[in-house]
Amino acid sequence: MHAEHLIVTPLGASAHLHGAWEQLSPTSRSRLEELGRRLPNLLSYDHITGLGRDQYVRVVSRGHLCTGHEAQLESELRRVFVARPNDGIVAYLQREDRVIVKQPELPYGSDTGFTHAGREMPFRALRITDRVTPPLRQPVSDTDAFWVAVQSTGEDYEFTLIGTDHEDRKVSFTMPLVYVPDGLDKATAEAQLKNLYAGDLNAANPSTVDRKLMSRMNRPMGGQVIALAQPPPGASGSTSHAVGKLTFGLGVTGPAAHPVVGLPHVSAAEVRVPAVEQFAPNAGYLAVGFNDTFLQQTMEGHPAGAYLNLKEAVSLTFGAAKAGGIASPNAAVELITSQAGVIPNVFKTGQAGEVVGALDLKDIRAAFGKAKLLGFIDLSRYLQNIAKESLGTLRQLGDDQIEAILRAPDGLLPAPVLRIRDLADGQGKELRYVWKTALGKPDAQPGDQSKDILDVSGAVLTLDARTVRAKDAVDKATVEGRLTNFALDFSGMVRVKIADLSFRTGPGRKPDVTASGLELEFRNELEFINSLRSALPADAFGGGAYIDVQPSGVRAGYRLALPAIGVGVFSLSNVSLGAELVIPFDGNPVSFRFSVSERTHPFNVAVSLFGGGGYFSMLVDAKGVQRIEGAIEFGGSAALDLGVASGGVSVMAGIHFEFDAAADRVSLGGYLRCNGFLCVLGIITVSVEFYLELAYEKHGHESVVRGKGTLTVSVRIAFFSKSVSLELERSFSGAPGDPAFADCVLPHHWHEYCAAFAA
Repeated sequence: MHAEHLIVTPLGASAHLHGAWEQLSPTSRSRLEELGRRLPNLLSYDHITGLGRDQYVRVVSRGHLCTGHEAQLESELRRVFVARPNDGIVAYLQREDRVIVKQPELPYGSDTGFTHAGREMPFRALRITDRVTPPLRQPVSDTDAFWVAVQSTGEDYEFTLIGTDHEDRKVSFTMPLVYVPDGLDKATAEAQLKNLYAGDLNAANPSTVDRKLMSRMNRPMGGQVIALAQPPPGASGSTSHAVGKLTFGLGVTGPAAHPVVGLPHVSAAEVRVPAVEQFAPNAGYLAVGFNDTFLQQTMEGHPAGAYLNLKEAVSLTFGAAKAGGIASPNAAVELITSQAGVIPNVFKTGQAGEVVGALDLKDIRAAFGKAKLLGFIDLSRYLQNIAKESLGTLRQLGDDQIEAILRAPDGLLPAPVLRIRDLADGQGKELRYVWKTALGKPDAQPGDQSKDILDVSGAVLTLDARTVRAKDAVDKATVEGRLTNFALDFSGMVRVKIADLSFRTGPGRKPDVTASGLELEFRNELEFINSLRSALPADAFGGGAYIDVQPSGVRAGYRLALPAIGVGVFSLSNVSLGAELVIPFDGNPVSFRFSVSERTHPFNVAVSLFGGGGYFSMLVDAKGVQRIEGAIEFGGSAALDLGVASGGVSVMAGIHFEFDAAADRVSLGGYLRCNGFLCVLGIITVSVEFYLELAYEKHGHESVVRGKGTLTVSVRIAFFSKSVSLELERSFSGAPGDPAFADCVLPHHWHEYCAAFAA
């Protein structure tokens, strides 16, 4: 200490003292630490007193802000005359404390002590623009760490910081900081910081403290664009996002986490992901955190170059018409990568964050739990295991690489890729969703009614949807979908093989759906229809077919009218064959309908004096046979004229059957109609008509058999005529149409019956 003035009197001392000290040498620091002594942090000391009354005291000590910037704590006491209402004019000793920032800018990097080589800190440097704070809230200690708060309001003082990200972009924000005095040993500093960052556990309302602590750590960024990771070479901007909020932490991360001055990091963030927003309009800012593999193994250590994880996977909902018609590839995306865009998390990691392979098949299928194939089939059931070596295709995934994969017969993308990029001419952006995956036989699942309809052994699904948004906010969407080498098996009765089913659409044009290499095969009970295949073209859905594309789905089919055939006394006419495949986009099942003629246009057949006709149609879908309907009618007639007497007779019989699964109804009916007449000399005419009908109907669990017979005899003599009709109708109902026991026996009759057997 240097005394410029010192007087000792009976009324007190008068002195002017001043001192200034340099930093301790490393040797001195080591000796004091060995002795367990606190290291001094005093920088300067000024003291003016007169006659035992302090006039001015200034103490400056060394310290650091929690961000690592060197700072000083200045405590200044002045005796000031102040007029008080009750005390008059009194010279109080007033104290003001301030923090002075001595190191405005501090760099961060891989060699500054971070757990993950600085990857957890998106800023390469932080600059504090404040030089001196306003007076601080009392009490202020130069031996303990504290949050820097303003005296006038008691609120935290928010320092203004300018961060420099990995692309030399400047980002400004404000944040409260902790002042930590120098001289604290490591354990004491860590304990004090831990308490400050954990909140006051003894507060009357701990939840209030927690909210305040969160507000200190969660700093709004106002949508500023920040590169949250070092982008790969040649991929500038691939790791940049508009950030709404950054959540800061302090110190070492990982299992042995502890606070350390000078190691600020970002523990979470809320960012905009434009590619996700296009398919989830209400997504807004999404909560993210750094990917474990990125932190522990670098971005190159992740097969897809992932650097961020969404805190909650976002389920993307696609309309089938928007994503390719063939599939609604609803998936839960979770990983944000540098070049592959946003993808589902299909990676299995080890304890050190290394990717050891793909997730188990059940976990991969869970990520596609809402995806639909052909409008209704659970796509996730047909996904297959992903080979570890194929995961690397997601790393360097530019447009040229994607096109090569789509063109290659064996090229596959192990996960859907959702990405957005600037157009080469700078006139807009392109959003792209692309996926190419192999499908396979699903696992058997009891009770799954759709498990047998689709055979995709060796099938490949390709989806490529692009949306170009120009600067005038006009969207132009181009969608392509393709499913190759698959078959539809309807209840083991009909099998439709399709070599290639494609869906294409573009701006201002109607969707184009094509199917090639189609083969229709009937099986089991309907195998006899295969004999008619010679009348069908080789490609029933090729040239001459009709395809109707609507927003609700695709209807494709073929109708073939056979020419009339006449051979001698045999003739066959009005025969038509029809096949129709319906692929809806609204979630309803795929259905197939086959028909031989129709109810309104039955075929006709005649052999000499016998003739008849009929029709047949069948509708099946993934749930099984939905409707079968058919009818056949046959009969003959003959006439005789002997001059004196003439007459004729005709006999017709027919069978009609119908099964309707939707209405839960089955009906089967047959009839026989006989007519005969005899005319003698044109005076007496006798005619007889006999009609017999038998029908079986079942509605739900109730079945009924009905029989009806009618006999009509007509006699005409000259001008007199008389007709007599006899009718008989009977019906028999099965359970539950039969009356119950309680309906047939009255209660008191039952009691009398039981009493007859009593002792």
